[in-house]
Amino acid sequence: MPNRLAGATSPYLLQHAENPVDWWQFSPEAFAEAQTRDVPVLLSGGYAACHWCHVMAHESFEDPETGDYVNAHFVPVKVDREQRPDVDSVYMAATQLLTGQGGWPMTVFLTPEGRAFHAGTYYPPRPAHGRPSFMQVMVAVTEAWTVRRDEVERSAEQLTEALERHPELVDRMLADAGPSAVAEPAGDGAREPSGELAGEWLNGLELARDAAHEGFGGGAKFPPSPVLEALTTIARSPFQAHEGTASSWLIPEQRRAARELLSRTLDAIVLGALQDHVGGGFFRYSVTPDWSLPHYEKMLYDNAQLLRVLARTVVILEREGTDPNRAARYRHAATALVHWLHREMVTPQGAFAASLDADSDPSPDEPHAEREGAYYTFSRVDEGLSSSGGVRPEPVTAAWGEGGRVTGILDESLRAALWQRRLERTAPHRDDKVVTAWNGMMIAGLADAAVLLDAPEWLDLAGAAAEFLWEHHRDAATGRLARTSRGDAVDPHEGQLEDYAWLGAGQLALYRATGDGVWYERSRALAEVTVERFVRDDAVLESARLDPTLVTAGATGRAEPFDDVAPSTPAVLARWLTDLSQPRTAGMATRDLVERLTAQATGVVLKAPTAAGGMVSAVLEREDPPALLVVSAADPAQVRELRDAVRARRVVDVLVLDAAVAPYGVPMTPEATEAPEHPGTGFTVWLCRDGRCELPVHSPQEVGRLLG
Repeated sequence: MPNRLAGATSPYLLQHAENPVDWWQFSPEAFAEAQTRDVPVLLSGGYAACHWCHVMAHESFEDPETGDYVNAHFVPVKVDREQRPDVDSVYMAATQLLTGQGGWPMTVFLTPEGRAFHAGTYYPPRPAHGRPSFMQVMVAVTEAWTVRRDEVERSAEQLTEALERHPELVDRMLADAGPSAVAEPAGDGAREPSGELAGEWLNGLELARDAAHEGFGGGAKFPPSPVLEALTTIARSPFQAHEGTASSWLIPEQRRAARELLSRTLDAIVLGALQDHVGGGFFRYSVTPDWSLPHYEKMLYDNAQLLRVLARTVVILEREGTDPNRAARYRHAATALVHWLHREMVTPQGAFAASLDADSDPSPDEPHAEREGAYYTFSRVDEGLSSSGGVRPEPVTAAWGEGGRVTGILDESLRAALWQRRLERTAPHRDDKVVTAWNGMMIAGLADAAVLLDAPEWLDLAGAAAEFLWEHHRDAATGRLARTSRGDAVDPHEGQLEDYAWLGAGQLALYRATGDGVWYERSRALAEVTVERFVRDDAVLESARLDPTLVTAGATGRAEPFDDVAPSTPAVLARWLTDLSQPRTAGMATRDLVERLTAQATGVVLKAPTAAGGMVSAVLEREDPPALLVVSAADPAQVRELRDAVRARRVVDVLVLDAAVAPYGVPMTPEATEAPEHPGTGFTVWLCRDGRCELPVHSPQEVGRLLG
């Protein structure tokens, strides 16, 4: 019989709707039930593509005996971490404090008020490998709750206090890490601090680098997307190093080091088993340090960030012309990724689904294969592969890992044959909910890649998703965003800062790629709402309004300055506001606001360089914002001609603003020069920086002289 999850919008929750466990969604009613019954809450968190979540579900939550015990002694609450990141973040922090590690499935025991007192991740049905069984854990928790309640309450209170103090401890740690001069503009004659920051960061990355296998650290390897994007900024040879900007302080040695680190890490990701060499796109991470054994989930956020990195790296390599094989390899990977996205991830509404599962039914030709990865692996091919006339970016022979994992670059004829075999199999489950933030990431990635890789048809995909989000995830009366939707049902929970920031950044990227002023207007309007709701005098918030139960549990709502799988949200917000190029946002000077958002950059770089890519990108962008071309009295043909003259720079280091559709809030007349020769008469372009504009030009051809 279905339980309370039967009406959920989350595919992850729906996977548990037929469990014998009488699940509740995270709600005041669930905690009121626990208070009425005087029993703890068993909170289980995960996501639809999580392999070990499925394992624990099959072993425990589908077991009638386990279900009976859970229902008798707890109020069970199921949480989709992707739908409710606010819930996941506070209880994952509690899990890490209690156990020293985290992961999903997340298993947390709470008081009826919502305070955590015991936690773990996956528990097996029987004791194994030093882990107690799930039943043993539940029996022990029940015994503690009924016999030693005072100890439980005291433990819960101490953990709550630790969570409440966490932001203060982070601030103190980062303040002690080093000087905060990077948050301040350089004085006359002083060396630009962003150059020093880049040098410190590159040194930290080199220390953390796994020289044997590439990537960072010696354990499981996740694609370090925020690090890679920051490296593209440093590695890019400046089109023009304007005096006093970050570009003029980044020395050639730093650029060479960034290019080397970027290319070596991308090679490991693209040539290893993390890329799906048959169907396109990238898996979530490698469980081995040599990138040889992927965990087979495909997440939208990973692929969105890698698409942008690949496209930007292709431009760097092709502009230099020194490594055509690498450039072709990365272009091939980016193109295959978009083909996968178009084929498998577009929802009927035109947005992008959240993920593809790791698990699937065993394949007909591999009846004994494990469920995880069964869709993606093949029988070992013993003979070497050679070119058979297929289209390949370079003459690289494919290699075969253990268990039929495909690495290297496939000959097109072999890839097509393997694809046909894959079509005979049962495809993995797709989590088709639409997450605002992740769609924003992909919109930005597609918009940039469409211009940089000369694939304008990709803009149709990005535009359709952006239109859906604006029409269905946004409340027109308040400007607030929903976090998720599925089909025509929009979840009532408000989006987090990442949802606002990434959708706004995606809309701005669409404007830069297409020139359609509606995207700029929407991005600018969303920036006003975002700053008003998430920026306070003393903090940047991840949640504009915290659930009262989470406040009781110790949540503060403060946004972290460290990257996770994506850049930190203060860094994303800072880059977006910088790139919008408006002098004021929500009544505040944008420059001052961005400096506040990036004030902890030095501490993050010194304490956690592999989690500092977002902050590094934001600081470099802050110190070297896009060259702003303000256009007036232009007809559509002239605007198109100007954009063609700027070419790919319009999505990298130039912002073209048509004053008719996106007015810029500075005087058109430079303070340090006389008025334009022909004010208001005919096609006119000003180059503006930091609120000051140079003398204008009156033809697209002259713009090249302005930019250098």
